[in-house]
Amino acid sequence: MSNPKVYIILVNYGTPDDTVECLESILHNSHQLFEVVIVDVQNKNNSLFKINNWLDGKQDARFNLIEENNNKGFAYANNIGIKYALARKDSDFLWILNNDTSIEKDSLIRQIEFYYKKSKTRKIGFMAPKTMNLSKRSVIQNAGGIFNRWTKFPEWIGAGEIEKGQLDHKEIQVDHIQGASMFFHNSLLDQIGLMDESYFLYFEDTDWCIKALKNGFRNMVCTNSVIYHKQGTSTGVTYQDDSKNLQNKKYFYQNLLKFYKRHFKWFLPIAYFILFKQLAGRLYHEEWQEARVIWRVIYRNR
Repeated sequence: MSNPKVYIILVNYGTPDDTVECLESILHNSHQLFEVVIVDVQNKNNSLFKINNWLDGKQDARFNLIEENNNKGFAYANNIGIKYALARKDSDFLWILNNDTSIEKDSLIRQIEFYYKKSKTRKIGFMAPKTMNLSKRSVIQNAGGIFNRWTKFPEWIGAGEIEKGQLDHKEIQVDHIQGASMFFHNSLLDQIGLMDESYFLYFEDTDWCIKALKNGFRNMVCTNSVIYHKQGTSTGVTYQDDSKNLQNKKYFYQNLLKFYKRHFKWFLPIAYFILFKQLAGRLYHEEWQEARVIWRVIYRNR
């Protein structure tokens, strides 16, 4: 194995304190040939000042900040960082990493080693580390997931279990790798392209993973690489008002149908059944606004 260069892509949307915490963990990781591309969206919560203050204190040219004034979704923002890395023409690997994560010192180098070992015998697509709960570090958040076409959700491996080494030394192949951490060789993009920006929010990472599978790649978990994840804060949900949460639910419902139409057409009736079930539940609980959102998604996609 040579000394490959890794570009780490972080998107900040109004949670600069999380971003700075993540950057600190990256700075002290054991694989030092890296660059970080931070894409700040709309400078919420004085983000640019806080992140620039950290950058000024470190004076490290490996950290790059891009200011983006338009909020066009998770995929769009990550693609900005990916395009920046590819344009430099010196990258070997890319690592999409949520800003509400913290990585262990050897998590990056272990993913690199894992890729070179496994790629000798198969085509490796996306890779996940073992993701732990940041607030309860002994609890596994997930080690990738298998997409359940009957329920619409990935069945996350190890989710909620106390870490006892039960996943160590296991070869785990998965359908879906959580968007919080997606590590891959940049050559993967030659066959599957960038993340689909039409999703805006939800299912964009699942769609990307399924594309890799359809192109003959295997998505795998490097269980001896560990990161810690807060979950939820990177999308700004901790400070969104009710109208914003309702908009996010609309994205979820309409992207659910889009994902099934694209990848699982035979299971599309299941997706509609799920939506009608959700509609019935919202009506029963007199949650009229969300019920209206669900009905409009069903009606416009009939």
